[in-house]
Amino acid sequence: MSKIIVAGAGHGGLVTAIKLAEAGHEVLVFERKEKEKLGMPQCDTVEKKAFVYAGIPIPENCKTVRNAITLIPKEEGVTPFTLPPPEEESVLIDRKILINHLLDLCEDAGVRIFYGVEITAPILLGNRVCGIKTEQQDFYGDLVIDSCGVYSPVRMGLPEYMCVNREIKKYDVLNSYRAYFNKIPDAPEPETNYNVYLRDDGTVGFTWLVTEEDRVDLLISRFHHPEKDEILEIMRTMHEENPQMGTELLQGGEHTVIPICQPLAVLVADGYAAVGDSAFMTYSIKGSGIAYSFKAGTILAQCVNNDNLNRYDAEVLWNYQRKFFKEIGFSACRIAIIKNILPYMSAEQANELLKQNILTNEEMSKLMAEKADAVLNAKGIATLKEKLKLVKDNTLIKGIVTNIIVWLGKFTVTEASFPSKYTPQDISKWTRKYNEFFDSIRAE
Repeated sequence: MSKIIVAGAGHGGLVTAIKLAEAGHEVLVFERKEKEKLGMPQCDTVEKKAFVYAGIPIPENCKTVRNAITLIPKEEGVTPFTLPPPEEESVLIDRKILINHLLDLCEDAGVRIFYGVEITAPILLGNRVCGIKTEQQDFYGDLVIDSCGVYSPVRMGLPEYMCVNREIKKYDVLNSYRAYFNKIPDAPEPETNYNVYLRDDGTVGFTWLVTEEDRVDLLISRFHHPEKDEILEIMRTMHEENPQMGTELLQGGEHTVIPICQPLAVLVADGYAAVGDSAFMTYSIKGSGIAYSFKAGTILAQCVNNDNLNRYDAEVLWNYQRKFFKEIGFSACRIAIIKNILPYMSAEQANELLKQNILTNEEMSKLMAEKADAVLNAKGIATLKEKLKLVKDNTLIKGIVTNIIVWLGKFTVTEASFPSKYTPQDISKWTRKYNEFFDSIRAE
């Protein structure tokens, strides 16, 4: 069996590590943080089906939820828009509990985990990744799985000809502040408990306020890095408009960076595979990639275990990329295309889209349930074209709807050029075409 290095204790990397260790490989995980500092101090929902797909048991005492999201318009005359709850239940889980659960499963499977190790770069031998450089020493392996996150030093240290790394641009990530406050016991319960606000700042990001049984969850996400004064002003506004929100900080109060762009064009090279945030595997609408990472980690482990010759070169690992894009990646790309309209759109335009019912309740529910292909397929694009006729005289939103239709149509052509096999020439062409498409629709 082989020696596998997992760089970083991300969710996808740990899922892969568990499955590879169970198959008999020697698996080593290197993480820069100490164990007690892993996991963001916040809760997230993860679809039950993601745990089932990965064969990962759900931690005990986790709640299951079906959150119904309400969009709160800026304009007082516009009725808030509440999506029906998703058909399938999700698990509400504390990220610290989840990461420790995965670490325990790793240790049970025989994975060796090294904490407090700062990874600085990949080790290259010719055209192959053969290990990682750290501040302490170099470590070598037959395969390096990159789970270091958005700014992975492994991915960022790869040469350009591998087509894996690319520049992180302005609208690729959201800078987020997440905090939990006490709930005022005698305050009236809000009519809706999961609210996303559209404000005067347009769509430079978004704010949500989730009222739970015993606390209030505030998230402030912006494409720019929000300064302290901006965060305090938003907190004051939320507190004034929501009497159930107290001022005592119970948990969180930290800043994080969330990738919300399309997945990388290329996830693999000889001796290397990226997973999770390192490969930008985030569901743009939700801002969470845990479910994607669970699935991608499972697909990657299957690919590695199927390599009976232990080659782990790009040609073999392309099977991982091909299955990921078929099951997840292309759908994630369509969501990223829809997301890309945000930097162009004002709060007034967002309100108008709600009033005109461009996306119905059912269609929005499917998008929230990660069923983009059920809405944004050829039939869905034809439906959007029909809706465009309804707003042909509405100068406020006609351009937005037109852009979405054109972009989705162009991406269909890009998708068709996806290589079935890995050859350097085909991969170079695919990478250029894929990245040029997303650059062409990017707001500057």
